[in-house]
Amino acid sequence: MQNIPENVTKAHKLAVAALKNSHSPYSNLQVACALELNGGSQVVTGVNVENASFGGTICAERSAIVSAVSQFGSSVSFDFAVVISTFDNGPIPPCGMCLQVFKEFVDDSFRIYLGDKNGIPQSFTMAE
Repeated sequence: MQNIPENVTKAHKLAVAALKNSHSPYSNLQVACALELNGGSQVVTGVNVENASFGGTICAERSAIVSAVSQFGSSVSFDFAVVISTFDNGPIPPCGMCLQVFKEFVDDSFRIYLGDKNGIPQSFTMAE
């Protein structure tokens, strides 16, 4: 993917830095999400937090959304998300539950960038 906007590159760097906070002792797969908020005024990150009770696990995307809503209230607006992981076989898109939680707060034009520590090779909108 070429021509990554500067604000997306900055969010990617924040997601890379957040990966170290992932709690992933069961899958050994670190995932981080950076959400740009309110027209670029803030970036909030989240990481996956696994639990021995699989249902208690929270994905990085939901971690970031919950953090943003907890800090700024439910009227917060989300500009885009960058989701990165340490998976060796390419980017991992958000799961169905994370997409459903995104849908609660964003419209069809909301863009999700997917990548790893080295870059962002893919993106899609909620409509896609």
